[in-house]
Amino acid sequence: MDIILCHIITDFDALAAAVGLTRLKPGAKIVLTGGAHPPVRDFLALHRDEYPLIERRSVKVEEIGCIAIVDTQKRDRLGKTVEWLSLPHLKSIEIYDHHIDSQSDIHPTYSQIEAVGATTTLIVEHVQQKAIQLTTAEATVMALGIHVDTGSLTFDQTTPRDAAALAWLMAQGANVRQVRTYIDPGLSPQLQQLLTAALDNLHSQTHLGYTLSWVLLKTPDYVPGLSSLASRLADLTESDALLLGVEYRGVGNREWGMENGEEGEKGEGRREKGDKGDKGDKG
Repeated sequence: MDIILCHIITDFDALAAAVGLTRLKPGAKIVLTGGAHPPVRDFLALHRDEYPLIERRSVKVEEIGCIAIVDTQKRDRLGKTVEWLSLPHLKSIEIYDHHIDSQSDIHPTYSQIEAVGATTTLIVEHVQQKAIQLTTAEATVMALGIHVDTGSLTFDQTTPRDAAALAWLMAQGANVRQVRTYIDPGLSPQLQQLLTAALDNLHSQTHLGYTLSWVLLKTPDYVPGLSSLASRLADLTESDALLLGVEYRGVGNREWGMENGEEGEKGEGRREKGDKGDKGDKG
């Protein structure tokens, strides 16, 4: 059995790349390793049955032959499934990613890490080379992956390859109306990039059933909207308390924001949830 792993707090790019890989690896199953972005959860609530997803606990570990990892190169972003990378009978580990500055701590038998706007773009190119025809459901989620990770082709890391891949997906029947429904315009391109950096460098600790998370980012100048970033980060990581620090201008000036998943102003300090029952279900 081939297994495709999405990173924890799965975003549309990871899901889309995984869906595309299932067309390159017939019979492969997708495992979400822990939680998903709210728009992804909403999307899967309606469309989950259209894709070959399987729950981690339903995987027969002894039958895993190949593991493919999408949109990450780090072990700590694979949740409990990281244990599968050490299976003695495992035949191969593959990595597909577009975070070229990320330091990998996984030793794959094959990897493709290239500077494009979305991991999905890499997978689309493989699908094109094999002249595989996609279903509307497949083309739609893959278009979402590129749209979200490139800010609909407006982010700095966007390349002509992303645009070409997106055009091909539209020709394959991607549902533009669905794409529009699930694109979240809430964060500016700069904050979207900081969100990605924050997720890659986040530290978390669980104490008495509560998840405490913290991260320090560095930027050349002051960035407005940090409270929105902190709120989004807390939601995505399902943290009960979050400390977001941003250092800028290189002179020791710091602006601190602390969030617990509710909206707040930067520098406001800490707000506690009323009780443990406010936490909600873990994804």
